[in-house]
Amino acid sequence: MLSSGLDELFTTLGFGRWTLSVILTYISWALVLPYFSLGGAFYNPEVDHWCDVPQLSDNNWTLEQRLNYSVPWEERGGGLERSHCNVFIRNYSAVSNLPWTPDLQDDLTLATRNCDHWQYDTSTFTSTVTMEWDLVCERSGLSPLFQSLYFLGAAIGEPLLGFLSDRYGRRWVLMVAGVIFSLVAVASALLPLLTLVLASRFILGLLHPSCSVAYVKAMEVCPTKQRTIMGLLITAPFAFTGMMFGAWAYLVRDWRTLQLFCTLPAVLILLQIPFMDESPRWLMVQGRVEEAAKVLHKASCWQGDALPPQQQLTDHLQKLRNQQQTVPKSKAEEYGCVAVWFKDVVLMLRQPTLRKITLALFSCYFLTGITYWGISLSGTVFSDDPFLYMVMSSLMEVPGYSGFTPIVVKFGRRPVLSSCFAISGAAILAILITPTAYTTVTLVLALVGKLFITGAYNLLYLTASELLPTCVRSRGLNLSSMMARVGSIMSPFIIGLLALTYRWLPSLMFGTFAALASLIALLLPDSRHKPLPDTTQDVEQLYGRRTEASPTLITNSESLPPLKNQEDIEQETTTQ
Repeated sequence: MLSSGLDELFTTLGFGRWTLSVILTYISWALVLPYFSLGGAFYNPEVDHWCDVPQLSDNNWTLEQRLNYSVPWEERGGGLERSHCNVFIRNYSAVSNLPWTPDLQDDLTLATRNCDHWQYDTSTFTSTVTMEWDLVCERSGLSPLFQSLYFLGAAIGEPLLGFLSDRYGRRWVLMVAGVIFSLVAVASALLPLLTLVLASRFILGLLHPSCSVAYVKAMEVCPTKQRTIMGLLITAPFAFTGMMFGAWAYLVRDWRTLQLFCTLPAVLILLQIPFMDESPRWLMVQGRVEEAAKVLHKASCWQGDALPPQQQLTDHLQKLRNQQQTVPKSKAEEYGCVAVWFKDVVLMLRQPTLRKITLALFSCYFLTGITYWGISLSGTVFSDDPFLYMVMSSLMEVPGYSGFTPIVVKFGRRPVLSSCFAISGAAILAILITPTAYTTVTLVLALVGKLFITGAYNLLYLTASELLPTCVRSRGLNLSSMMARVGSIMSPFIIGLLALTYRWLPSLMFGTFAALASLIALLLPDSRHKPLPDTTQDVEQLYGRRTEASPTLITNSESLPPLKNQEDIEQETTTQ
């Protein structure tokens, strides 16, 4: 099997500077994307607002007195609150120059009308998207679009970038996406029209799955023994960036200035473009043996000449390539991206073992997307301090990303994944029975839920990258992740609209979804100590019910002589 021979090569190559340079590409994306995927928390947060009556703005009344005179009370969420969208019909000009007296508040049953202008509470945020374009009341449905359009773009970008990276290479996609993302990120903070800002959010979301392409590339070059550890640890920069986002947002309260400042890390992506190599695994699957040998030879030079000279390496790779069972290309490739996407879905669903894996992954990703992003963006639901919530929520991702590593190594992927889902769901559901006055308890439960859903999300990426075969790995991982994006589209509406009337609804929905994902995760096979499959036949042989009866599953060590590195060759030459 081709993957066995390549795994042996990467084990011989070891973990060194070249491997770190590939992982650095992923880390660079992780240092910039949270500023945009979590952007709704600070660029467009929920802010208190009330109807503005211009005729009362110049008198000496307090804010409370102006509200008592002009704004009616209405029932919301089981209690009485001031209306955000209506004012009494009064002759406000007649009292604009009068001092306040209690007699002015004489009739609270007057007719009302819709507001024309609003004032916003600027004690926390001086400027937001909602403030700038009055996305409240009748226009309140537009506010969640700021976040949801980003997730919608990511949902479309998952299969699109997966297809492009499998067809044209990981390197090409990462270079083009890096340039476009940087330009659009800067432009979106300067655009004067809401429609253009929302369009730019969609484009940024469309490029968000570049991190999945970089992740796949990093996993493809990582030695087998370090793959589990690195697959969990290299996602920690997401947590660090989220914590920094809370800190920067505390210092910079204007959404345009904050977004420009948060675009600066994109420079790291641009600086790596001239030095980026293609994935040797992808080159081998494409039959570009000489190019794969050239990249591996460069890696060997960076890491102490662990591999033989380039010509011998090319011959060895060609032997590996000749062993691989070739699969005829489908004519669907002649008809473009949609046909190839459809072909891959059919390929992933054709054989029983891969079909079971695919459907379980799709379901887990969908439920994880709703829960993870819902908890991450619920600073106004689970806490009174959005900055503290963002920092603490992101801090929970540090053990969430890396703390489960020794547990996963010892117990495997499946039991740990299911347990993380179950604990997260239990913590969020426990908020339903927590008294409203116990704000600290609510915050702690939300953070526990965030900790374990983060661990599940991270482990889900590792599991998917190890279970899906190379022929569809990038597209399959992106298709699975697309389901998470589809789920995440719902989160801003649950938080921004439904929670205004039913404050308990987010906890019920997020907790239930996590519990359901815990049950579905038990359907996945455990990929611990298994080689990466290259074809659908390999998946059937590795995880099917009759793996012992698979005569075609051979390893490189059984058919090829051991490789000799440059030092061994020089010693033999000296001896002769």
